[in-house]
Amino acid sequence: MTRKKMAFIAAMVLMAVALAACNDSKAEPSDDVMAEPIIVELSLTPESIKAGEKVLIEAKVTQAGSPVEDANDVEFEVTLEGGGVQAKVPVKHDQGGVYKMEKTFEEAGTYRIVSHVTARGQHSMPLKELTVTE
Repeated sequence: MTRKKMAFIAAMVLMAVALAACNDSKAEPSDDVMAEPIIVELSLTPESIKAGEKVLIEAKVTQAGSPVEDANDVEFEVTLEGGGVQAKVPVKHDQGGVYKMEKTFEEAGTYRIVSHVTARGQHSMPLKELTVTE
């Protein structure tokens, strides 16, 4: 028998053993099954403002329909389209899984607002755009 044939047979035997190990129907359920995903609903009130006005930025965080009040980290990243202003602002929990802040925008333009939420071993980054007019 040639070395190539022996190597091929050895590889086939290893694959058969690996596949048999993966097909154990008596295996116990694993504790590392993925938890329900966190859901982050980002909202802006209002969605369009004039320069100098305030906007309320809220991230409502839930998991399996229940509010997440113990997020590890919540930040709102604000970037002016075209490479202008950029800031990451840490946000604290208000109540009912809602993390919010008010911000005044002095410069007209389109802003991208991304909420960075880290909670229960997961990370979510929804995005909204805010239009600020003169």
